[in-house]
Amino acid sequence: MKIVLRVDGNEKTFTEDNPVGIVFRKALELNKKIREGVDLAKAETYDEFVDFLVFAFGNKFTSEEVWYGLSIPQIQTESTRIFNEVLSLGGLVTQPNDDEVGNEEGK
Repeated sequence: MKIVLRVDGNEKTFTEDNPVGIVFRKALELNKKIREGVDLAKAETYDEFVDFLVFAFGNKFTSEEVWYGLSIPQIQTESTRIFNEVLSLGGLVTQPNDDEVGNEEGK
């Protein structure tokens, strides 16, 4: 997995080549919440997605670095991309939304 964040004014690439199983479990828990319906108008919803990104990459960066390191549209697209990648690594096939098709990795 790869994500590019702007840290201290520079783009920094973070990778996680071998995420551990607990990351998949956390993705399943978040997936359950999504399927039950989440309020996309609540900051707490996005906090959960951002916290998942941090966890998925083994705490190589902070949630604050994500909030300051991604543009507004990237917050949702990158968290969704990484979330779907983790579920696919675990053997689940995920269906992208129309909005997600065509996003470049890390952009």
